[in-house]
Amino acid sequence: MSSRRTTDLRDRMSRDRDLRTVVLALLDRCDRTGNLPAKMIYRCERDGERDALIRLLSAKAAKPVAGNVLAVHLDLEKADLALREDGGPSLRELLYQVAGRVPRDIKGEKSASAARASETVLSLADSASGAARSFLVDAAGRLSRGQGGLFLQVWENGLEGVMRELQTVARCIAAAEVNDGPVRLANFSRRALGTTKGLRTGDARHVMVADALLRFLPGLPDRVEAESPRDASERRRLALECLGIFRNETPVDVLCFGSFVLEKGGACLDSPAAHRALGEPVRLMLLHLRDAHASRIRATRIVSIENETTFNDYVDRQKEGGGEEIVLCSQGQANWAVVRLLRLLHEAAPSVPVFHWGDLDRSGVLILRSLRHRSGVLVQPLHMDRETFRRFSPEGLPLPPGEKEEIETLLKKPKGNVGEDLLAAILDSEKWVEQESVADAVLLK
Repeated sequence: MSSRRTTDLRDRMSRDRDLRTVVLALLDRCDRTGNLPAKMIYRCERDGERDALIRLLSAKAAKPVAGNVLAVHLDLEKADLALREDGGPSLRELLYQVAGRVPRDIKGEKSASAARASETVLSLADSASGAARSFLVDAAGRLSRGQGGLFLQVWENGLEGVMRELQTVARCIAAAEVNDGPVRLANFSRRALGTTKGLRTGDARHVMVADALLRFLPGLPDRVEAESPRDASERRRLALECLGIFRNETPVDVLCFGSFVLEKGGACLDSPAAHRALGEPVRLMLLHLRDAHASRIRATRIVSIENETTFNDYVDRQKEGGGEEIVLCSQGQANWAVVRLLRLLHEAAPSVPVFHWGDLDRSGVLILRSLRHRSGVLVQPLHMDRETFRRFSPEGLPLPPGEKEEIETLLKKPKGNVGEDLLAAILDSEKWVEQESVADAVLLK
C-alpha cells in the first residue's frame, strides 16, 4: 500500500506542475527548519497550487483562508496522522520519497559552516596586527552568527574564495596604516598586492578597505569628518587621502605665498619667490614637491590658513604692510601637498615659528591637530584660543545637531591635546565662530 501510494504520487507529480511546486516548497521549508511544522499558512502563486494542496493533503487538512483565495491553512499534523493510521509512512518521509530528495538540515549546515569560517578567519587574525587584525576579528564575529552578506558569500560561493578576499583586504589595510608618504592608488595597490589593478576606486574591495580603515584606525574618522564629506564615496576618498593614498596626484596642490625656492634634481624652481615679488600667490603641485628641498627662505613666520577667503585677505595685508611671512592655504583638512611643503619649509628653517589659523569650531581644532600629526611640526594655533572665541562669540553660529556630543567625546579623551581650551569654550556657549568673522577684525590692525 505504501509503495503504491508513493509510486502513484510520484507519477502525478511528473504530470502536474502545481503539485510538484507545492511538494518541493514544503520540502524546502523542511530542509530550512529541520522538520515540517504542525500548522502553517501556505501562500500560493496560482489557483492550481491551492487545489493541488487539497488533493495532496485532503480537504480536512488544507483549507482556504477566508478572504484570501491564494492563502491556504495547512494542518500538516492532521495529514501526517491520517497517513500513519492508513499504514503509510509519515508525511515527511512520503514527500522526500516522491521527490527523490535526501533530507537536509540546512540550519545545522549553516551553523557548522559559520563556525568553521569564523575559526578560519580568527586564525588569520592571529598573524595580523593593528587595524587589519581588528578588521579580521570583526569579520570572524559576523561570520560566527551565520547571517549577513559576508556569510552569504561563504554559503553560496564557498569558504576558500572569501578567505582569500579577506586576506587581501587585510593586506591593504595593513599597508595603508603604515604608509608614510603620498602615493598613487595604483602604485599603492602594486606595493600591497603586487598588481596595479588590485584596488580600484569604487569597487567592492576599495569600499571594504576604506570602510574598515574608518572603523578600526583610531583618529581617522575625526580627520575625515573635519572635511565635512558630502556622502559615503567622498568619506572613503578622504580616508585614503588622509593616509597619503591618492587616485591621482596631479590635482593635489597647495596655494602659497612667500619668498622661497625649491631645489630638485639640480634644478631651481623659483616660481614661489618670483610670484612673491609680483605680489601673487602660486600653486605648487605635489609632484613639484616630491624629492625637492626648500632654500633661500625669507620669513619671520609660516602661517597655514584654513579658508581661501581669509588666505587672500591675509596675503593682501602682507603686500600692503611689507610683511615677510610664508602663507599656505590648507583649504580645510590639509592635503599632502600642504603637509609636504610645511615639512620642507620647517626642515630648511627650523627656527621659524609655524602657526595654523582656522575656524573656531571642532573641525578647526581637528584640522590643526591633524596638521601637527602628519607634518611632524609643532604647529601653534593662531587666533584659535579661548580669549579670541569669547571676544567674537556674539557673532557665533549655533552648533549643528549632534555637534555638542562630538565635542564632549573629544574632551573625554586624554588631556594635553592642543585646542582643548577652545573646545571647552565652544561647548559652554554652544556656538562656533567662522574664521572670516575673526579675520575682519584682526586683519584691520
